Amino acid sequence: MATEINQLKEFRYIDTKFPSELSIQVEDLLKEDRMKRYVANLQKKISAPDKRVAASMFMKRYGFFAVLNLYSMTILNKRLNTSLDNLSLETNDDEEEIWYWNPKFYLKDINTIPAPADTREKWREATIKAIFHDNIHDILEQLAHLTKLSKKVLWENIAIYIFWLYESLLSDPKFVDKISTIKEDFEFIVNQADGQLFGPLSFNPLTRFYRDKVYRPEYDQEIRTRTTCCLYYKITSAGDRCKTCPLNCSTK
Repeated sequence: MATEINQLKEFRYIDTKFPSELSIQVEDLLKEDRMKRYVANLQKKISAPDKRVAASMFMKRYGFFAVLNLYSMTILNKRLNTSLDNLSLETNDDEEEIWYWNPKFYLKDINTIPAPADTREKWREATIKAIFHDNIHDILEQLAHLTKLSKKVLWENIAIYIFWLYESLLSDPKFVDKISTIKEDFEFIVNQADGQLFGPLSFNPLTRFYRDKVYRPEYDQEIRTRTTCCLYYKITSAGDRCKTCPLNCSTK
């Protein structure tokens, strides 16, 4: 178990809580006044020009909760307790740069549900539903409602990290014995999973963002260009954009 915990820590799991105005029980974010206050505090922390930018940066960080849990699902073959009342978002102010924010995830209950060998596909569906339908979707909806930022931007902020996770696992020689599971899980979550696993949705919110990578000479590498702008350039001093920023992204 200790080895598995150390693996989870590579994906922003933490076993310590920190006092900070940006540390919070996640279920509290479903309360309108608490979410408003949190976004306002984050906007100040990262010097965002408005709450829409703060909302986008929030979801880029919170979206990593999907990465943590999907790693556990695919590599450890275990489902973490993803319920909102089991999770807190923790910020260590002593480690943070002036404008940068990189919170961690604390789980009160670290017990897991292992995948049954004979019904893993049903277990996988239940795991994905627990991660997205019962957790991430509700936070995303609250954030979009209060800040009026497009849900498409928020979902793509999550999607890019899911693509990164599985493509990284597929290229890592440590997981060569798990290649089949990695490929099957990746294909399922991106192209096959029903929208109902992600929320009360009629479509899979990840599918539309999974496009072929294209060679970009300015970076000398193949890149999957986003369909939306995450607004990151609005909090950088030089207005630098992400490598994945769409070509029609607004300039500063």
